[in-house]
Amino acid sequence: MEPAAASVAPTGSEPAAEPARSRHAAKRSILWKGQYLQFATVGLFNAVVDLGILNLLMWLWPTTNSTGLTVENSLAVALAIANSYLWNSRWTFRRESDGSFRQIILFVGQSLLNIFINDAALLLTAGQVRQLHLGPAWVKINLSKGVAMAFASSTSYFIMRLFVFRPGAGHRT
Repeated sequence: MEPAAASVAPTGSEPAAEPARSRHAAKRSILWKGQYLQFATVGLFNAVVDLGILNLLMWLWPTTNSTGLTVENSLAVALAIANSYLWNSRWTFRRESDGSFRQIILFVGQSLLNIFINDAALLLTAGQVRQLHLGPAWVKINLSKGVAMAFASSTSYFIMRLFVFRPGAGHRT
């Protein structure tokens, strides 16, 4: 017969492990939600920059061909991404941001992927939206751009959260 295992009751100074894990999980969930709201706020400002620049370029050099639209869109997205880095590194991901070479390289890689996804989604949806009777070309392009921005920014958040500004990677508190 095996001896009975001794049970050790927690003393008043030792917190129970399970409630501590639950509190930690709840705190992480709140941080993720708050961080996503900050990211979304920055995203709204990025949308203003992105759409503003794209529409300015379309007004200065009107185009509906794929090459011209891709060039104008890529420039608009690149400027929005620069705005994104400024605000996300200083506000949304400030605890994880350390300005290291690693983070900058990962952010640039994420940015290039974001431009590619944004351009691809814009061109794919623009072809479909052209068939609809929604008014002038700029209205159709802006509708397609909205879809592209939603898809690309969602992808961008998860890449920045999980790889670029991953928790525990920063040096600031």
